[in-house]
Amino acid sequence: MRKANITNWAGLLVAATIFVGVGAGVLWGVQRFIADARYVSHTNEVIASVDAFEARLRDAESAQRGYLLTSDVDYLVAYRSNHEQLQPLLDRLHTLVADNPAQRARVEQMQQLETQRLEQIRGNLERYRRGGLEEARAGIDDEVLAVSSQIRLMAQQLIATERQLLARRDQSSQRSALTLRVLAVIGIPLGIVLLGLVYLRLLGEMRRRSRAEQRNKEAAARLQQSLAESERHRSGLAELTRYAGLLQNSHNADEAVALTTQLLSRLLPGSGGTVYRIRASRDYAEQLAVWGTHVVDSQALVPPEHCWALRRGQIHLNSADEVAARCQHLAAAEPGSAGQLACIPLTAQGVQVGFVYISSTDPALMRRMELVHAAAEQLSMTLHTISLQEKLRVQSIRDPLTGLFNRRYLEESLVRELARCQRRGLPFSVLMLDVDHFKTFNDTHGHPGGDALLAALGKLLQAQLRTEDIACRYGGEEFTVLLPEASVEQASARAAQLLDAIRALRVEHMGHELPAITASIGIAAAGRDSAEQLLQRADQALYRAKRQGRDRALVDGQED
Repeated sequence: MRKANITNWAGLLVAATIFVGVGAGVLWGVQRFIADARYVSHTNEVIASVDAFEARLRDAESAQRGYLLTSDVDYLVAYRSNHEQLQPLLDRLHTLVADNPAQRARVEQMQQLETQRLEQIRGNLERYRRGGLEEARAGIDDEVLAVSSQIRLMAQQLIATERQLLARRDQSSQRSALTLRVLAVIGIPLGIVLLGLVYLRLLGEMRRRSRAEQRNKEAAARLQQSLAESERHRSGLAELTRYAGLLQNSHNADEAVALTTQLLSRLLPGSGGTVYRIRASRDYAEQLAVWGTHVVDSQALVPPEHCWALRRGQIHLNSADEVAARCQHLAAAEPGSAGQLACIPLTAQGVQVGFVYISSTDPALMRRMELVHAAAEQLSMTLHTISLQEKLRVQSIRDPLTGLFNRRYLEESLVRELARCQRRGLPFSVLMLDVDHFKTFNDTHGHPGGDALLAALGKLLQAQLRTEDIACRYGGEEFTVLLPEASVEQASARAAQLLDAIRALRVEHMGHELPAITASIGIAAAGRDSAEQLLQRADQALYRAKRQGRDRALVDGQED
């Protein structure tokens, strides 16, 4: 920086020196030019004076001759007029050459010759008056010619000397003009070039400083942005920590998803998002929750193969204008629309749980993707854990073969539902169902055939019963159905429907249709009995139906 300043000042100093030199040179050249012009004018005036003197002298001589030849007084007047002008011309000439001794001596000598010549002319005129023309001619001798020749010679010398001076002064003027041209052609452009170079350096320096200042501003802005981003990141981490704690205490998937949407809407203000969960059938990912407004909409049901994030197992950034790399579940983008689109897979222990689709017009979405990914991982683990817990719970209360509730769930539900109906004064009935001749069927078709039959029977019961009814596998081929708020008549009607459906049941096993079956049902309506007593009564009614020929339904206490 300091070196650049020194260079700039040096350039300005040199340019100033050049311009001062050019100015001084121009002033000197102009002064010389003026002096030369004055000297040239002086010389021309000297030459003009000499020429005028010679002309007056010749005119005087001519007037004298004309008078001598014609006796015309006008010639005499002309002579006297020219004679009177000669002395002033000599005086002026004497003044003009006063600064030149050689020329002054010539003028003085020429004045003496002029006086002598005028005396000769006056003498001739006097002789002309006394003796006429002949006597006047006799007076013109060699001396007259010699004086005239000397005057002309002296005038020529004066003019020659002045012409030499004029030539030298002309050369001096040309040198002055050349000096001015050189200064104008070289000095001024050189100074301008130096000033231009200095200006360019100063301009470059100003631009460098401006760029440096701009870089400093940008760095300050980036620092400010980085600090703000760090603060947002710290706040996001705090939110994420709190979110993780809440997720650990979530009882179901809906709670976990609701917490996630709240977190992401705070982390990504102005964004739109959708949480998808893959169904147990693994054929679709369905929409669980939506927040905000999407830049590009997404389908409610998404086949897993339509989302690149699920296919690749990692975050996929969609482009609004690049069709080839966009997920198929996204709608077509509006022409000219711009936004950030991202699909984040939900994967836990190698199992795909679902995915989160987020869209925003804010580029900050990409900078916060790390926090979003961390939240997605937390949600993945929570949903997977809840799913495992649900499976364990189902396994603990469901029979894996038939899909019906097991005996443990039956005992809990019977006590609960019986107490509820007794408390409200509502009817309550129980059906005990047993497949007729199942041992023979099992021996004939093997255990796989028997299992296929029981599984089909479980589906049939689920299809035939009301939502509030509870069907359970009591053990082996025996089933129990709880009918809350159902009277004994309603229970009998339901039992008849079940018997008809069982008779019509057809089961395919290993490419063959298994034989049709029948079942026996015992019905018991609740009174003041306990749950155990109610089951015993239904069981007794079942065995009565067996004894009476099977394929029928009997109510406890009904006469045979």
